[in-house]
Amino acid sequence: MNRTMIALACLAALMLPPVALAQNDQIFGRTGTPTRGLITKISPTQVTMQSTGISRDFDTKDIQRLTFGDEPGELRTARDRVAAGQFEDALEVLRSINVAGIENNNIRAEIGFLTAYSMGQLALTSGGDRAAAITQMMSFMRENPNTYRYFEGVEMLGDLHFASGEFEQAAKFYGLIGSRSPWPEYQLRAAVLQGRSQAEAGNHEQALRNFERVLESGLSTSLAVEQKLHAAVGRAVCLAATGKAEEGIKVIQDLIAKNDPNDPEVFGHAYNALGACYMQIGATKEALLAYLHTDILYFTNTQAHPEALYHLAKLWDQVNRSDRAVRARSLLQSRYPASRWAARL
Repeated sequence: MNRTMIALACLAALMLPPVALAQNDQIFGRTGTPTRGLITKISPTQVTMQSTGISRDFDTKDIQRLTFGDEPGELRTARDRVAAGQFEDALEVLRSINVAGIENNNIRAEIGFLTAYSMGQLALTSGGDRAAAITQMMSFMRENPNTYRYFEGVEMLGDLHFASGEFEQAAKFYGLIGSRSPWPEYQLRAAVLQGRSQAEAGNHEQALRNFERVLESGLSTSLAVEQKLHAAVGRAVCLAATGKAEEGIKVIQDLIAKNDPNDPEVFGHAYNALGACYMQIGATKEALLAYLHTDILYFTNTQAHPEALYHLAKLWDQVNRSDRAVRARSLLQSRYPASRWAARL
């Protein structure tokens, strides 16, 4: 090989890394190993990847996360911090990234979403600014209408409005999950979340219709079954609020007996619903026991736990255990200062 050919080969080699990096994009599904290739298109419902010469579409409902071959290491660190629930640390890392120096719009969008999402999580739990979090997420959604994080974003906006007591606005954002997704399971999820908002606003009959629509669905996928469990819990809450607490108790007891108790998302809400039913019929000790299940076993459910602590503080006072009442109030105020339950104390 002459010198000219060697020089050309070296020049070609220098041009390879960007291509190689681009081919190292990854799509992580809910299970199994990631798929590697080049991400060529992103939308709220699908991500397209070219791998080994074949173009393949992935539904965003089946995607856990994306990574990009040319993303900065700080982004991977921040993503890991978010997954671990370390939102303040994640924000610190994200703010250290020189976004202006990043040309890949997909990477810029990922940084923007993780920033807005972390702010939202802090606003929901540890005292972050809810108004600022809403503004940040709204800005991200306007600037990135085709993000694969679309449904996560609108659900977060619903959660932030729900936490602020703006239940009608929350229901509107939750409704987007159903109206803009092609998947029946997401439509069931939207109905459950809208039902919760309507129940909190006192529209129990309307909420019941949403919950019963979910329960009557013929879908039997794992995601659909999960939403049916949430709908059963919501139905029990509405039954208690409309003078049918005994029926609500039977619904929850049946759910608890027939399902896996290792699911904090379902069982935290279920025991709270049971507590609400018992309170409606004046069964103080039974209500205490129900809310204690959430406090002791399902405290990782950051929506159900503050609600349980609020009611425990009231119920402990009723049975003359002021020490336990003080403990519940203190934990609620220290761990969930931004929650609507802490605001009610």
